[in-house]
Amino acid sequence: MKVISIACFSLVGLLLSSELFAANCEKSLVGKTEVLPKDIIETLSVASEAFCQIQKSQQDKVYKVRVTGSARSIDDQARYIYQCLQRDGCTIYENQEAIQEYKAIENVTPIKLRAQIKDQLSRNCFISKHLSSRAVDIGTRGMPKKWVDTLAKLIGDTEYYFDGQKYKPQVINRNHGTGPHLHINFKPYFFDPSRCPKDYGFRTD
Repeated sequence: MKVISIACFSLVGLLLSSELFAANCEKSLVGKTEVLPKDIIETLSVASEAFCQIQKSQQDKVYKVRVTGSARSIDDQARYIYQCLQRDGCTIYENQEAIQEYKAIENVTPIKLRAQIKDQLSRNCFISKHLSSRAVDIGTRGMPKKWVDTLAKLIGDTEYYFDGQKYKPQVINRNHGTGPHLHINFKPYFFDPSRCPKDYGFRTD
């Protein structure tokens, strides 16, 4: 059972009561939300409504919370890995054991990476939490830094429950791949995100 808790916000001394969640802020969460797990969409909905209300209290323009990435296919992940290997060796990823497996592929291509990722998943090895639907990207292109920081704070302070355990999202401000965005991780991940089981039976041919 997945149930969201009451969000805890200390930002600008705002007290979130039911009166603040006006109808015109109910659709403040937009984008690729249809595949989000229930606990994640409820968490983001609470934070996005609060974000809308804070903006309305300070300015006329209201930036919506736009989901630009959530669950990711193996093909998409292989393409991202290929690009980041060319760019900087994929240093941003926590699971460097998985990265070393990619770097060991001779004449690496997206097709070979796709096969490697499928092999890794069979060993419960995940290069990205997007592959298990436990990560979300929120686009921030064109959003002033003040509001990016505010949104990151609100999401990071929102408590949620999964199977009776309380969590808070991990929010990382990034500027790569699809452009400026907040990458948000939601525990539980159901795997160890820092390593891969030691099984190197993979072949590309």
